[in-house]
Amino acid sequence: MKRAAIFDGITNYLSYLTTNVKTRSSLNLLDFNVHSEMFFRDFLNIIFDYDLININIIRKNARAIDLGDTINKIAIQVTSTNEIAKIKHTHKGFVADNLQTVYDRLIILIIGEKKDYRESSIGNGTAFELSVDDDVWGLTELLTQIGNLGVSKLEVCLKFLEENLAVFKPREANEVLTLVRLIEVLSQTDEETPITGMRNDPDPDGKINDRFADHAAFLRKQYIDLHELYGVALSEVNKQSELSHVRVRKLQIYLSNWSDRLLTQHRGDPRAAMDVLVAEMIQKMGKSDQGYDESAIRYYVIDQLIACNVFPNKIVQYA
Repeated sequence: MKRAAIFDGITNYLSYLTTNVKTRSSLNLLDFNVHSEMFFRDFLNIIFDYDLININIIRKNARAIDLGDTINKIAIQVTSTNEIAKIKHTHKGFVADNLQTVYDRLIILIIGEKKDYRESSIGNGTAFELSVDDDVWGLTELLTQIGNLGVSKLEVCLKFLEENLAVFKPREANEVLTLVRLIEVLSQTDEETPITGMRNDPDPDGKINDRFADHAAFLRKQYIDLHELYGVALSEVNKQSELSHVRVRKLQIYLSNWSDRLLTQHRGDPRAAMDVLVAEMIQKMGKSDQGYDESAIRYYVIDQLIACNVFPNKIVQYA
């Protein structure tokens, strides 16, 4: 059905957006959140026929809301944080600024998934009550609203997303085959003993901005540039992977041990160690009539670096 196909397209675009916002926020690339405010201003105006403006343009760093429509009396906070503390903080700022005299409704739009909160409302009995059930939206809630639109409006929404979200699809099968082959080869390892004293939890901010501060700009640029080209491909490969939990863990330990040895050999220089790691991975993959996409392999390495499976942080230094 035409409606189903259009809605699937909208879902894919919004899922791509939420993934990018989450990733860039974890790297402190908060300028992307600012662009998201402008994006959602225009997108929500299309969906609901609102007349939203960006409040932050008028009042820099407005604490309670990002978007406002004084005609329909709707205020919206756009955030990538889904914690209840953020919702309460927004409500508190909204009331403190006496915005309930301007707007009848406050919507908190989470670029991601809404949690299952214990509170059903905030501010009961105060100057303004926020319904957590009805007025805190995640991707699922937004898609539910979109799903009620007519086909013609859905077409307009999809066209807007196509024009405003640069979703980079794999350029050719070679990069997908490269990633599939790479993971297949690396997952065959039998290495099971992790180096002692290493953290295995992700800490991209501490790693890139603190530990590798001298190389932070390079690492961020590498990730951003390559993620746009290979992020979708790697995501699909990971989804289709049939590796067991045990194999995945062995692969993580193998990458951790291997990359740490190389980093030590290159005196803590992540750029030099990464170059060697990529070259050795290609060597391990063996010959191929189609060749391998080296940039796809490099993206895999830096993605694993952020996940703390490559150049793992030491507990003592980065606790």
